[in-house]
Amino acid sequence: IKSYVEKPRPYKLMETGVRTLDTLNPMVEGGTGFIPGPFGAGKTVLQHSISKNADADMIIFAACGERANEVVEMFVEFPELDDPRTGRKLMERTIIICNTSNMPVAAREASVYTAMTIGEYYRNMGLKVLLLADSTSRWAQALREMSNRMEELPGPDAFPMDLPAIVSSFYARAGFVHLRSGETGSITFIGTVSPAGGNLKEPVTESTKKAARCFYALSQARADSKRYPAVDPIDSYSKYLEYPEVIDYLNQNVHPTWVEDVLHAKDLLLRGREAQEQINILGDDGVPLSYHDKYWKSEMMDRVILQQDGFDAVDSSTPMPRQKFMLELILDICAKDFVFESYDEVMPYFVKLINICKQMNYVEFDSDKFKGYEEELHKAVDERSAK
Repeated sequence: IKSYVEKPRPYKLMETGVRTLDTLNPMVEGGTGFIPGPFGAGKTVLQHSISKNADADMIIFAACGERANEVVEMFVEFPELDDPRTGRKLMERTIIICNTSNMPVAAREASVYTAMTIGEYYRNMGLKVLLLADSTSRWAQALREMSNRMEELPGPDAFPMDLPAIVSSFYARAGFVHLRSGETGSITFIGTVSPAGGNLKEPVTESTKKAARCFYALSQARADSKRYPAVDPIDSYSKYLEYPEVIDYLNQNVHPTWVEDVLHAKDLLLRGREAQEQINILGDDGVPLSYHDKYWKSEMMDRVILQQDGFDAVDSSTPMPRQKFMLELILDICAKDFVFESYDEVMPYFVKLINICKQMNYVEFDSDKFKGYEEELHKAVDERSAK
């Protein structure tokens, strides 16, 4: 039953408070995304962070085939979480569809459909719904088991032959709609995928990649080196950055050159990774000074913009005006030429700059303390800037 007038392409940015998502790979209101990654890389924690800080009226969490201890942890933690939007408890606007791994496979298959149907009910009331599913891999495993029991023709890895069509039709139910009442409503869907052995080429990840517009790849290497959230900035992408309506919205509401700045930041990170690989192969003294400069500029972008402290009251959620200010600040520093005598001087200097910037992340935006750190940063930058 079509309960809306039209379903245009989504274009409004949905703030999550997570810098690596909002700045580099934005999610839009009514958009779709997925978070693949190996076990222990932080998929569930990232979803919890998004649910706490996202700009949504209603949170629906589908625990699909989750381990029982994780579901119990959710029921213990969520009633204790404070909602930054209302000041009340987050549980008051959260629905949890509980399906543990010891439940029948038919129930597991039904759990994500139940969550989406409830989401559509609230969307038709004109609310912004955020639907999180953890994990769609276990849903796909339930589909495989049901398919095998019905003796259907198996596809790759014994998943159903029509797995891509099932995943696509499910993701298509998310979206931004104009209702008959004249209001708008939306369902933003973000699922996690737990590929066996972290293999991102397996059928569920590949099928989801075709359907979802945002791809937030979690990296085991980043998680092991405690770079949280462990979203890989090079492998991840948001196809919404290619939509003309999204580009216009971001340039009008954030900054006139915002999309250009984001693409420039991604390029800096990519050049930094290339420089790091060369340094690792040839050694510190086997490459030109410019390679060390490129690498540490990308490290600055990574440590200040991408890494975030989920336990700090200020740094756990960053509003867009602050993200805009910090990205412009780091890009301005990275655009400068610095004078170094040898590669030994590069690391201590950039570590000093990074530490000042990280202190800025921990204090209230535009406060006296924040401005004091900003002044200190500009003085430190001027020390080695090429005149």
